[in-house]
Amino acid sequence: MLAKDVEKIENWKAFFSRCMRDHIEFSKFLQELSQQSGRSPLGGRLIYQAWAQQRHSSSRIQDRSFCYFELLLQSGVLTDAEVLGCILQGFKKTGELGEDRFNGQSRQTSEAAVLDRLSFQMIQRRAIVTTASERVDTLRVAKPLITLVSTFTQTLEHLIPLEGPALEFGNALGQYIGAYINDLSKVGLLTSKDGGPPSDLKTWFGRFLPPFIVLISPSNAQLGQALDILQKQSGLHTQSVNAIPLLGNAVVDGVDLDSLTYQGNILDNPLIITRAALYIYLNAMLIGRPLYDDVTLFNYLNARYSGGIPTLVTDLITATFDVLANAINRSESNGSIFIYRSFLTNIVPVLLESYSTMIFPPYNIESCIAEGLSRMDPPADPYSTQSFDLLDSSGMLSEARAEFLFSCALFGLIPEQSIESILGDVPMQSLPEGGKYQKADLVAQCTANPVKIEELVGELENMEGNAAEIAGALVEILQSLCSNKDTITLKIICNALSRKFQALDVLMMFCRPNTILQPLCELLDHWQAHEDQGEHQPVYDEFGSILLLVLVFRQHFNLPESELGISYTDSFILKYIRRGCISRDPSELSEQEKMLLGGWIKGLFETEGISDELMSTCSPQDFYLLVATLFDQSLKACEAGVLGLETLKGGFEYLLEPFLLPSLIAGLAWSTHRLLTPTSTSTTSLSIILPTLSLLVHPPSLSSDALSLHEAVLAVTTLPLEKALASVQKLHPRRQDIDSLLNTLKSRNRHPRNTAISASELDSWCGSPGGSILSTLHNSVMTLVNWSTTGVSNAAPPNYTHRLLLTAETMLGAKVVLGSLLDIILKHAANEAADVVLDIVTALICAPTANDGRERLSLRHVLQSANNDAYALSKHDAARAEIIVRLNRRVETQGGSSTTGEIGAELDVNAAMDAAVAVDGNEILLDLGDGTGVTAGGQAQMVDVINAGIEMDLQMADVMGDVSGTEGFLGI
Repeated sequence: MLAKDVEKIENWKAFFSRCMRDHIEFSKFLQELSQQSGRSPLGGRLIYQAWAQQRHSSSRIQDRSFCYFELLLQSGVLTDAEVLGCILQGFKKTGELGEDRFNGQSRQTSEAAVLDRLSFQMIQRRAIVTTASERVDTLRVAKPLITLVSTFTQTLEHLIPLEGPALEFGNALGQYIGAYINDLSKVGLLTSKDGGPPSDLKTWFGRFLPPFIVLISPSNAQLGQALDILQKQSGLHTQSVNAIPLLGNAVVDGVDLDSLTYQGNILDNPLIITRAALYIYLNAMLIGRPLYDDVTLFNYLNARYSGGIPTLVTDLITATFDVLANAINRSESNGSIFIYRSFLTNIVPVLLESYSTMIFPPYNIESCIAEGLSRMDPPADPYSTQSFDLLDSSGMLSEARAEFLFSCALFGLIPEQSIESILGDVPMQSLPEGGKYQKADLVAQCTANPVKIEELVGELENMEGNAAEIAGALVEILQSLCSNKDTITLKIICNALSRKFQALDVLMMFCRPNTILQPLCELLDHWQAHEDQGEHQPVYDEFGSILLLVLVFRQHFNLPESELGISYTDSFILKYIRRGCISRDPSELSEQEKMLLGGWIKGLFETEGISDELMSTCSPQDFYLLVATLFDQSLKACEAGVLGLETLKGGFEYLLEPFLLPSLIAGLAWSTHRLLTPTSTSTTSLSIILPTLSLLVHPPSLSSDALSLHEAVLAVTTLPLEKALASVQKLHPRRQDIDSLLNTLKSRNRHPRNTAISASELDSWCGSPGGSILSTLHNSVMTLVNWSTTGVSNAAPPNYTHRLLLTAETMLGAKVVLGSLLDIILKHAANEAADVVLDIVTALICAPTANDGRERLSLRHVLQSANNDAYALSKHDAARAEIIVRLNRRVETQGGSSTTGEIGAELDVNAAMDAAVAVDGNEILLDLGDGTGVTAGGQAQMVDVINAGIEMDLQMADVMGDVSGTEGFLGI
């Protein structure tokens, strides 16, 4: 490949990366695509490779990236032949072809998704261009297609029946073959002068299609039969139509013919749209870190409602209020309730605006909104106990209803004068003075006046409907500042966001973490002070503010390293996250590091402070990686009598200056680790470390600037430090200084947005009638079923949290939980609630979950595996096998691609299966009878194990064990 082509590929990869990261609208993508093609002209195959490589760099198969792929096809930048050639080339690479590529791998192959899009686009083109002269390029597809079919068949002929991704790719390839043959036939390209198909096509398809049909039929009989019929009807065969197809050189025998038609003979009942399903989905989407994704939610809603837009709109409004009412009823945290209200006012109107153009008389968007809100009205019976009003003692639902209507008016969905009639009362608020914001205007205002940035960050928390434009503007500004290395202005936006956690929650509803963190991490990794900068204190100030925001983001949302957007291993951020809290012995330091460490010790304890000369010789990266060692050596010197305690405290007090304050994260992390080592619990050690912690955690005085930074630092470090101090308190119950520290930390603790549970909640679940968490899950599902069948439109939503399902999966494994859900479906299969139960269980499996960086099987992966084995199961349990098939169909229809359920996840199923086997055989599963699960009693001691799985509380795992080779405390 020429050097200039390499450079162009990198340009295209950067183009695709920016579009995916910024969620560029499709119309804008086409405009920029034309400009990109002019700037970097490149062949279709190389453009496809750039798109594929950039998509692979993401942590999941993104629906939006495939939408861009379809636009590449529609615009003619890519052709089917070029794409098929690239797929074939990938198969022929060393290590990319053969059994290992498919066997045992559960993630959806990107090639299968690409073929799905090619099939769809071919059908779309057929509706537009129907003449042979305009479609002659279609003939060029035949050669790479047949070569791909032959390669695939020969490679996997020994794996009959196909399973997992091999089957997934085979299905996609078979569907494309069918679409291609139909396309040739429709436009007349299958008829030559002699009235039959062109000889080349007849030879190619006649030779290579029958073995493919034999390969795919045991796993997908319907597809195999359809291809066989299509081949015969089109005349694309060279043998007798009654001949037995050959695979390689052997006749395939021993295939159970019933298996070919088993799943096709299982009929589905019509879909029942339950109120509980969307309630479950939204609860899962917002229960921890916001997982809202416009494309994923649109796909889910469209799959469920199939064009019934008025019902969709009404149900969406009702479900959002259901989730909010449930949170109020459960007395969830103010942060959780804030998320639900912000979703209601800042996202639902955006969705309704998209659907409003699809609503036709006699319906309109205003009537749908009024209908959705009417389900919150009190019932005619004033003594009813099933009313929303009973959940609204605080007036919060009424306030949220008014906020929602004004937001709808802001988007032009309803006239402002209609609000009073819908509410039935005079509203106490009005439309925002500035009207509906536009992102471009906000960016221009902040560029002209950076002080405006702080004001915008504050407005993110408003319930007015403008959050989407504000979030988009802030992200664009932040990315621009990083690109231009304008660290002075960047400090303003980072400090504003670090101290407003609710603003971060709103921001995450409109962008993915790496959209913000990737440019910040890249800037920190390649930090260079401005050559014309006279003082170095501002350099530390700006660096620390940016680093603090990255760490606050990571802690608040429990983000794994994969979601930071770091694409190289030699990264300062990764080093800091993994080793920033681990001190090193002086013998392990380089001469340069020893000199720098000595300079900081001298500056803190022996001179009048930190000089600019010291900071000029030590980069911020080097300083932050030395903080833990600085703390370790300083406390050891104090223990040895080299430093007095007051001198130690006086030196560390310099770290409370704003330009050094973020370094306390590593210092407090090291202190947490120190408290949990046996030697630190002696009276002598505690008499040094506890007064030091008291100074750093609760300083006597701080400037206003330092105070906000200090609050953010404590938000990152409080939870593990509190746990460590509580452990020490058990050994020294009479020490009042520990009580004082714990009280201070508890008042500053900010719980992260994750799905972790408390010990009391776990005990309540495991102590339910039946004595296991599965019994509680069963009761929860049945409560949802009863609510969905009550027939009362304004019935209050039942108590529900998606944490229950996630905790059950973590404790027992997805296989056990799926088995329990199947038992529930089977139990009600013969009564009138059967389809309601099926819809609710489908929602539980399709609901989005966040990637926490841990490999484990999901309910969906286990269901897919069970579906593959359904025919074998039918031999001895026909009813259960049929339920599995029906449930899997529902999940595949409503859940999209198999990786979209887990946001940011791509699973190595071999590793997850190993983990699942280990968990399933663990002794904590005390009751494996009818109530499989962990029994009641003594559950509090297990909550850290559960939360380690759910919230990835890695810092405590590391400080309790050997931290030398694992991710450190900073990996919160």
